[in-house]
Amino acid sequence: MASSKEKTPSFIATIRLKTNAKEEKLLLMLSDCGRQLYNACLGESVKRIKVIQNTELYKETVRLSKTSETDIEKRRANFKHLNATFSFTDYSIQSFGTKTKNASKFIAEHLGTHICQKLSTRAFKAVQKFAFKKAKKVKFKRKGEFVSLEGKNNKTFLTYSNGYVFIGKTLSLKCLIDPKDQWMQYALKQRIKYCRLIKEEVKGKNRFYVQLILEGHSHRKYELGKEEFGLDIGPSTLAMVGESKAELREFCEEVVLLDKEKRRINRKMDRQRRANNPNHYQSNGVMKKGKKKWVNSKGYINTRSEHRELERKIKEVRKQLHGRDTNQILQQASSIQTEKLSYKGFQKMFGKSIGRKAPSMFLKMLKRKVESQGGRFREFPTYSTKLSQTCHCGAIKKKDSRTAGIVVIAGSGHNVIYTVHF
Repeated sequence: MASSKEKTPSFIATIRLKTNAKEEKLLLMLSDCGRQLYNACLGESVKRIKVIQNTELYKETVRLSKTSETDIEKRRANFKHLNATFSFTDYSIQSFGTKTKNASKFIAEHLGTHICQKLSTRAFKAVQKFAFKKAKKVKFKRKGEFVSLEGKNNKTFLTYSNGYVFIGKTLSLKCLIDPKDQWMQYALKQRIKYCRLIKEEVKGKNRFYVQLILEGHSHRKYELGKEEFGLDIGPSTLAMVGESKAELREFCEEVVLLDKEKRRINRKMDRQRRANNPNHYQSNGVMKKGKKKWVNSKGYINTRSEHRELERKIKEVRKQLHGRDTNQILQQASSIQTEKLSYKGFQKMFGKSIGRKAPSMFLKMLKRKVESQGGRFREFPTYSTKLSQTCHCGAIKKKDSRTAGIVVIAGSGHNVIYTVHF
């Protein structure tokens, strides 16, 4: 049996917990302890990376070439030396988190060591992502914001056993499990690597869940198809070509239907915010610059709660549509091919559509499902294939933005022009 969770495949089973008001208050208190510890580790990690970035060795290292093999090795050695010298490592931040926990009697009494180490690692990875230029800034958790808690195994502090979740020595919560759910019954027979505690707000009320990180692959509800499929996912459409059919459909069409309600709520919130804070706006309606203290009426707070609930619905509908489409594809195909696109680049041109329909998330789900069932998922580079520049006769012609959607078919002395809208 594997001892490290990174070495074996995993899947997640999410189970709702039965809680009363007293238990919910205790869970929120545990989360706030985690929030304070996370912010402390995040602040310490930021201090250490700033010290590193101010050194001469760091400034010299970032100027080295990223293509030369010699410079790449030198960069790697220098960064490793700097991280070790200034204690910017996962282990060092974990050690700082443990010392911080022990320095606070209240946090030490309410959070386990593994929970604190996982929070420290999360803070370290957030700052590491910022250092690698993969994030613009780090985000501290504000007061009242729930922080998920997770352990390192199913043996200490946060554990699951026989339909109950045990937190510490005093709190046990019953799991609401449907005995007729075959998928869940299969999941509960697998080895539990560790548990995670999360919260969702549904219709203004808190719901707590435990996520069991399980060893193995998820239960198969169907067998993979036999065909090979080609996909082209745009900002708002999904094109599929297989051996038996070709189809062009709107991508996540039901999500668009909720946009009208979202716009209405956003306008209502803006009116209430302006009515409650007239001094924060100029005579022409433009917001004044500078830090402000906002007054929120009871009506505005209720509208904001409606907005959160609608965002939750949009997220759930999108997830269901992604699951439906991936299942339909995999019931017909065992091999998937698609272009490797930069959806970060798409955000600049189609930001609203990308944020609403999440095509990158859809591809990740499709890849995870097909590979877990022994299928094949391949992304080929657009630079070498040049699909949008290639004519049906094989000729390649570079296009500008005005002709990017026009395909010219050459044959029999005639040119036929048609436009495709993805």
